[in-house]
Amino acid sequence: MRERVGDLKLAHANEAETRLKVVDDVIKQLLGWTLADIHPEERISEDGKARYIDYVLRTANTAIVIEAKRAGASFDLQGVVDRRVQLTPGFVKGDVGDAIIQARDYGRSKSIPFAVVTNGSQWIIFPASRSDQIEFNRSSAIVFDSADVALGTELGYFVSLLSRDGVVDGFLERELLGRTEDQLQERRLRTQVHRDSARPANPIFHLIENEVIDCFSDTIAGRGKDFLELCYVPTPDRTKFDGRIKMHLRRHDALFGEHVVRPLRERESKVFIKAIEDAAKHGRPLALLVLGSVGAGKTTYLSYTRQVVTDDFFASRKDREYPHWIYVDLRAVSGGERPIEAIYAAIFEYIKNDDFFSSWDRAIRSAYKDEIDSLRRGPLSLIASSDEEFKRRLSDVVMADYNNVKPYVDKLIKYASSKQPIFLVIDNVDQFESEDFQGKVFADAISFASRFSVNLVLAMREGTFVRHRNHPSFDAFDFDPLSIEAPEITAVLSRRFMVLHRALKNKAGHFTAENGARFEVDDLSVFAELIQQSVLGTEIGTRIEVLANKDVRLALRMTREFLERGYTEPGKAISLHKLKQKYVLPRHEAFRAILLGNQNVYSEAFSVIGNPFDSRLSRSSSQMLRMFVLAGLVRFGSDATAEFIDGSSLRDVCRKLGYGDASVTKVIQDLCRLRFAQTASHEEPKFSSSFFATRLGGYVVRELIADFTFLEAMLMDTFISHDGLWETLKALTAQIANEKDTVRRIGLRIERIRKFWKNLSDQYFLLLSEALRRGLPAEWCTNPFTELEHAFEANCSKVISSAQRIYG
Repeated sequence: MRERVGDLKLAHANEAETRLKVVDDVIKQLLGWTLADIHPEERISEDGKARYIDYVLRTANTAIVIEAKRAGASFDLQGVVDRRVQLTPGFVKGDVGDAIIQARDYGRSKSIPFAVVTNGSQWIIFPASRSDQIEFNRSSAIVFDSADVALGTELGYFVSLLSRDGVVDGFLERELLGRTEDQLQERRLRTQVHRDSARPANPIFHLIENEVIDCFSDTIAGRGKDFLELCYVPTPDRTKFDGRIKMHLRRHDALFGEHVVRPLRERESKVFIKAIEDAAKHGRPLALLVLGSVGAGKTTYLSYTRQVVTDDFFASRKDREYPHWIYVDLRAVSGGERPIEAIYAAIFEYIKNDDFFSSWDRAIRSAYKDEIDSLRRGPLSLIASSDEEFKRRLSDVVMADYNNVKPYVDKLIKYASSKQPIFLVIDNVDQFESEDFQGKVFADAISFASRFSVNLVLAMREGTFVRHRNHPSFDAFDFDPLSIEAPEITAVLSRRFMVLHRALKNKAGHFTAENGARFEVDDLSVFAELIQQSVLGTEIGTRIEVLANKDVRLALRMTREFLERGYTEPGKAISLHKLKQKYVLPRHEAFRAILLGNQNVYSEAFSVIGNPFDSRLSRSSSQMLRMFVLAGLVRFGSDATAEFIDGSSLRDVCRKLGYGDASVTKVIQDLCRLRFAQTASHEEPKFSSSFFATRLGGYVVRELIADFTFLEAMLMDTFISHDGLWETLKALTAQIANEKDTVRRIGLRIERIRKFWKNLSDQYFLLLSEALRRGLPAEWCTNPFTELEHAFEANCSKVISSAQRIYG
């Protein structure tokens, strides 16, 4: 190729011949750009004149202008001694200056960030259009002053700069700009909202706050037997297809080759209890893993098993020894504490409070029998005849062990386990994400259980087990797994509302309504009944179930938050209820309260749901990548025969569009972290994983992106890159804040959301058009904005009609 350049120079080849015989081959063969990336002779129309760019190399993520001159054209680069040259007037002059300015202007006209000028032999690469307010003459170019350098001695660097792979991976940007980000300002509307504009709270909440917190607490562990029996839901959520979004709900791959017991299913509900009883009969230590997803109810299941199902089995008895259930909750452990210390502390606390262990006659004397005999024969033999003196010295020995904890615990557990089974139950193994800490938990727990022949139960997330399944401790110990499936969220909420209704029965109080009127309530359980009617079997109940994504703790947290801030007119609701008129509390108020949590405006960092419209890559051309990947996963999940999408396939699709591995990795990690997608094997997301969209992800793509309340929340934390749109949205936000008329204010909010929707749709279309042009599979060529445009408009019309009916 270098020889060809020389021949063309000698033959005084024109520009077309130079492009055909050199530049085309460099772009396609050497740099690896595909036909779908290369746009020759792209037209520019400005000031009534049409011009044509020699080449535009374009992906969905970036673009480069290449201006090719004839091989004989001389770029005067004498005096250029460094590879990197500042684009000062002293360099940008003559023929080379004219070529650079021409390519720069092409780039600016098309908003293309990079430009290259070449005569086939010399190559000059520079920024054409910058977003960081650095002037063109303060930028630098990278210069290859001959074919022998570009295509010879510096070939590796040349290719890394301009090859498709190098550009996709961001090497060109880092070399020319020092970064890959272009979103350098804080352009999110939440920064424009006054921090002191507090959201109104539910005026009745202060009267029911304690009961709500109590009845909708994240965990019912440690509560009384009656409370557990009322709240526990023994049936799992078995939904396999959601007809509303027409999506098959995938499940993770099996963790074990053999059958795994699922105790929430009726036919296997007695397996754990039977295993406990068998351990007592046969004296063979039991080792169990209780596995489940985040918030599935592992702690609740363990508490229910101990306090309700096996309460008689573990009951304290005066007439004989009895089995012991010693519960260790690692949530109470500090980060610097070694797990074995927490285990000993929990066992010691149990020993101090248990009738058997705390008795000298029943346990302590027998546990120290060998030591007492040894002391009597040996060191204390001289005073053994004095019963009082011997007891005093023996008391010193026992107290020393007691104060040191470990020797005291060891002796008592060793003795007790020889009489009756002891179950050491360690919960929240993955309280800390540190693999080192988790590994120590396994090693310490298994070591303790082995030394004293106690039964061991470890409760953790499936992902934690996957990360440690090859740990030597697991290999050395034969564990039986139990899989805890999440119960139906609506069933959980139904029981909690029932308990709340009982707790508020006949409780009276008064509150000040939104209009300033004093409102007396004789029986606050009426409000609990109203809430229950407005949630269970309604749109908001479905939203809670979907947003929770089988996380019971999260569903309870959402319910608490919307009860605190979700309803602003409880007085109206109670008045209509007294008149026997049906009243459903406003859905949009509850939904907004769930989305915002304890914040005045939506922020992804504090919300229960992520923002699908902002990939958080600090790059405008990548902003909709999160939404694009999610839409593809959801479309794939609509096929009953499809299983999972391989991470490698997902990476290949994104690379074809022009996105590098680092960006795609962050997107798939975020999709899993935000619960929009999951890996098939419970492992951390990586390209070797397989992925599927969750029900939550399906609802985002097929319903929520057309919902006014959802869009308005997301708008507040979405980067707005377009200058004109940013100024328009800021102005509308200020108008909304100052508008006193409710109907006009809602009209302005709808105008703002329509502009936001159009911007999202336009951004997504750019990605979609690239996917179509490159012939990607059908699941990657779907447009959720087009599919939901009618639903979006209908939702906006419903909002304004409702406002006019109520406030007009």
